[in-house]
Amino acid sequence: MFKTNNKGNITIYSLCVVVGIVVGILAGMAFSGGMGSSGDNPVVAEYNGKSVRASEVFSQVKTRLFDLEEEVFRTKEQAIREFVEQRLLDDEAKKSNMPVQQLLDQKTGGEVAEVTDKDIEAFLTSKGLSLKDPRIKKDDVKEYLKYRQKFEKRQAYVEKLRESAKIKILVKEPESPKLTVSTDGYPSWGNAKAPVTIVEFSDFQCPFCSRAVPIIDRIKKEYGQDKVRIVFRDMPLPNHNRALPASLAARCANEQGKFWEMHNTLFENQQKLEDKDLKDYAKTVGLDVTKFNQCYDSKKYMGDLEKSRSEAESVGIAATPSFLINGVLLQGAQPFEKFKEKIDRASKQG
Repeated sequence: MFKTNNKGNITIYSLCVVVGIVVGILAGMAFSGGMGSSGDNPVVAEYNGKSVRASEVFSQVKTRLFDLEEEVFRTKEQAIREFVEQRLLDDEAKKSNMPVQQLLDQKTGGEVAEVTDKDIEAFLTSKGLSLKDPRIKKDDVKEYLKYRQKFEKRQAYVEKLRESAKIKILVKEPESPKLTVSTDGYPSWGNAKAPVTIVEFSDFQCPFCSRAVPIIDRIKKEYGQDKVRIVFRDMPLPNHNRALPASLAARCANEQGKFWEMHNTLFENQQKLEDKDLKDYAKTVGLDVTKFNQCYDSKKYMGDLEKSRSEAESVGIAATPSFLINGVLLQGAQPFEKFKEKIDRASKQG
């Protein structure tokens, strides 16, 4: 973030907020029917004496318009959180009669734990990196891990302030358009009659999709099979050259009742998705390897995968991971709380 030092000048961040708000207003107007129009389905254009209704035009771009509205909301939400956080720190510093930085040093200072070679190795391994890479310096990693400890202490202190302050963000979150997609024949978990169905569009090579795995596992654990059903829809992206073969492997595993075991294995090994790797995973998860290889080599489910991606694109889903919670769109690897909010709302609405 860049800031100017002259009084009265605005930060680049502030400018982005302003631009975002303007874009959001325009998107909101378009989403609700057009500039200065009224009614649920107003006329937004005319040609040769014919009228064009909002529903005819904006249905094709409703998810893109929602993306804009949501981006504006997230920008506002972040700005509010940062503003309130600074106010809380200012208030605490005033009570203690000291500058904010001194307060933070006092509350979160002290020695950090020694960073060992094992810590460094574990951190690099978790990122798919190694000290064998000449660009990576051991001392740099050690300093970063020390800094991270201090940062986490600060965040923990600020989080306590936020909790005791009982912050409420009153800016309204935009409502997603309702989207309908097929769930028949796709791998699923949970009771088909569960009141809430979560349809996940995912890509086995997508790093953000792997971050959603523990969130989905937590949903399964906290809600159970009678309250939530989860349907997995493949959406291998063109820029991920091993995503499609991984999806084929998962569907072949599903044929033998081992989809979720293969699903977890693939996400745990995103850097190793070559043909040999996928066939090795078939052994690991306990599949009949001969049947798996026949299924995989023949590309048996290629048509289903293409159909899955095509339908997603037809309703405006273009990014992974994306989730439909009883038809309501939630995009990205969002925290559990966001899923809980939408699941609970969907349960009440029936």
